[in-house]
This record gives sequence, C-alpha cells and structure tokens, in this order.
Amino acid sequence: MKSIAELAAPRVGSLLAALLLAGNALAAPSAPKGPSVDKAELVKLPKGADLKPTGPVTLTSDKAELVQGNSAVYTGNVVLTSDTLKLEGDKVELKQYPGGQYEARITGGPARMNHAGSGTENPAVAARAKTLNYDSRSGVLDLLTDAYVMRGTDEITGDTIKYDVRERRIQASGGDGGQVKIIIQPASSDPAPASAPATPAAPPATGGTK
Repeated sequence: MKSIAELAAPRVGSLLAALLLAGNALAAPSAPKGPSVDKAELVKLPKGADLKPTGPVTLTSDKAELVQGNSAVYTGNVVLTSDTLKLEGDKVELKQYPGGQYEARITGGPARMNHAGSGTENPAVAARAKTLNYDSRSGVLDLLTDAYVMRGTDEITGDTIKYDVRERRIQASGGDGGQVKIIIQPASSDPAPASAPATPAAPPATGGTK
C-alpha cells in the first residue's frame, strides 16, 4: 500500500508546475502598444495655417517709440524676423493683436522681404519695394511702388505686387498704363547644344627632294 506522501507527490508536482507557469506569464513583459495612427492623418494635406510663419517674432532697430498700448514705431536698420520670414527697412510701424498676430508697415530705400524655401516645389522668395505692408492674420504681403520679386530664379517686376505668404502665390499689377515684367529662367537641366565637330588640321606641306 502507498503511503500518504507517495499519493500526494504527483498532486504537489502538478501544483508546482502550474504555479511556475503562472509566474512566468506574469513576469513576461507585455509588448508595448504604440499610439494608434489614423490612416487619414498620414495622407492629409497641410492646412494653410501650417504653412505661415510661426513662432516668436524678433525685432531689432536703432530706436523704438511706443505710440499706444499695442502700437510702436521702430527706426534705423529695422529687422523683423520669425522662423521663415524676414522683413527689413528704415522704418517699421507695428500694431499688435491678440495671439501674437500683428500688422507691419515697412518703408525704406527700399524695404526688403525674404521668405525661406521648402524644397524645389517651394523655392525661396526675395522681394523689395519702397513700402511693404504685411498682415500676419491673412498672411498677405503688399509691395507698393517699384515692386520686385524673385522666386527661385524667376523675376517679377511691377508697380504693385501682392504676395500670399501662406500659399506662395504672387499677383502683380503694372499700375496706370504700366506693365508687369516677368523673366523666367530656363531650366538648368536643358541639354547643352551639341558642339560642332572639330575641323581636322591640314597635313603639313612636304618639300620636294633635291
């Protein structure tokens, strides 16, 4: 006859095995779950607001005068910069609005604007005119009098030019009786003209034998 210890041994062994399996299951770390990504988020186009200059605005000048609570006038080597936009002139009249928005009137001889590019589809844009009016709320820059814009290597000249900073769209006007001038540079990938075959040199003259 088997003893009590012999009868209980298989049950104890089974119980220990079950406890070991349960412990291993608890100790094994579960695979981390990353944030769920909606497929629509991966293919959607950027909004207009995502393309406008953002971040803090820095303004430097030789002199500054506070006109009202939200208005100021800056004179002498004035430079206004954000993350992608740079405005320069002799004088800047600035009016601030809630949310970091502002209007700026830049005058100079001339006043200048530089907008950083974002690849071959959106090349850098440089502009100048006697007066620049920029409203960050609409993202539109008006160039008034002797306006000039260079987009990549293409050039636009007119009396007034409207530049949409968000969409990088340009509209030009020649003014009263004037015209708009646009210079489009040829693509650099155009094949070079084939060179004419070299003309073989004439054989040297041979003198007669004496």
